[in-house]
Amino acid sequence: MITVRKLKLTIINDDETKRNEQYKFIRDSQYAQYQGLNLAMSVLTNAYLSSNRDIKSDLFKETQKNLKNSSHIFDDITFGKGTDNKSLINQKVKKDFNSAIKNGLARGERNITNYKRTFPLMTRGTALKFSYKDDCSDEIIIKWVNKIVFKVVIGRKDKNYLELMHTLNKVINGEYKVGQSSIYFDKSNKLILNLTLDIPEKKDNDSIKGRTLGVDLGIKYPAYVCLNDDTFIRQHIGESLELSKQREQFRNRRKRLQQQLKNVKGGKGREKKLAALDKVAVCERNFVKTYNHTISKRIIDFAKKNKCEFINLEQLTKDGFDNIILSNWSYYELQNMIKYKADREGIKVRYVNPAYTSQKCSKCGYIDKENRPTQEKFKCIKCGFELNADHNAAINISRLEE
Repeated sequence: MITVRKLKLTIINDDETKRNEQYKFIRDSQYAQYQGLNLAMSVLTNAYLSSNRDIKSDLFKETQKNLKNSSHIFDDITFGKGTDNKSLINQKVKKDFNSAIKNGLARGERNITNYKRTFPLMTRGTALKFSYKDDCSDEIIIKWVNKIVFKVVIGRKDKNYLELMHTLNKVINGEYKVGQSSIYFDKSNKLILNLTLDIPEKKDNDSIKGRTLGVDLGIKYPAYVCLNDDTFIRQHIGESLELSKQREQFRNRRKRLQQQLKNVKGGKGREKKLAALDKVAVCERNFVKTYNHTISKRIIDFAKKNKCEFINLEQLTKDGFDNIILSNWSYYELQNMIKYKADREGIKVRYVNPAYTSQKCSKCGYIDKENRPTQEKFKCIKCGFELNADHNAAINISRLEE
């Protein structure tokens, strides 16, 4: 599936003079492309008219061949270094001309394309190199031609922030292929990238009708999953102890830096400490994001393996859980990642009310808070049924409907 994402860009360069030169390079390249497009179209049109509108004539074929081989017609145009404009112009003009022929150019029902100066600057997907700025950063950069480096501007308050970050992460990991894209300046003079992506089609989910995977956000484990129709098929995903240890390391590092800040009044020393604090925060966010990607992938793999039609997730509310792990874990982000991945596999995600799922006996249905003698253990005081508390909750969640 081919789709286009619109990204805001800025050029990264500490040297203001060089940065301005790079912006000028883009504008100049865009102008050269505008000249080349209209020149190539006029050459092709003249050959078409001179050959009595016969696209099979030798004259017309020879003109097309000369364009394809980037002939001397472009000699008076200065194209930007590394932009591959000649080849892209030839492809675009040929495509647009053929479209005009098909849609009635010979009958006077279609005009020849006249390209505007603001026509976006075309660039090959292979020229756009996506990466994170560094290992401890969620800032995404794009290396382009002429040693230009862009920063992708994404605000955390943007409505589609998580979806866009998820998409770009797929680009960086090579799961999504970048196709021919384009760059332009909008009416506010902001730099915009029309990013063309080739995203694999959603797979048909050869699911078992009604089979549902319940996902409990657990105490001992970040997630515990179980099937609704075969409760013995279950799995715990991840280790909360591993998470807690890593988060504790970040917390201790933060405390040390904050203590050191108290002893530094100002100057470069304080700036370095503040920068180090920011880096710790970014590293922690990236750790959680990576961990969530791993957890969500394992959940989807389990659902695929067991041919689930649905995945039931708990409706998360700020005050809806007394789970201490939740206060230290980005479950909202985790659920979004599960949703994206499930959609790609054709698995439907349902958000269910988790009320009493931790207190309800999955065998007899009796509800009582005394059924949970400990956080990890479930024992029904009515029928005596015993089970791991997370497993019992996952069964109950799997049986719920929206």
